Amino acid sequence: MDTGDPDTKRSDWTPEERISWFPVPDEEDLDPRVAELVAKQREKLGEPNNVVRTHAWRPELMLRWLDFYEFISKGPSGLSCVEREMIGVVVSSENKCIF
Repeated sequence: MDTGDPDTKRSDWTPEERISWFPVPDEEDLDPRVAELVAKQREKLGEPNNVVRTHAWRPELMLRWLDFYEFISKGPSGLSCVEREMIGVVVSSENKCIF
């Protein structure tokens, strides 16, 4: 959280602008499974992504959604991973997703 102190580093968890209609919980209140995922994202990506931030308020649903996402993006298909990702981008854009 930004305390206004210039010597205090802003957390990469708290978005600077609205990213979702869903509430983004405080990092210290995260379900331990979500906190572990956030730590892995920081290690791999440098910071947590907005999908995790926006769905962290409902950890059971988020973790099930991530399993589903893994299946549809990497499971058996006649489409490549890139083609499937592009379909997701187009659908998100058409639906005016803000994350």
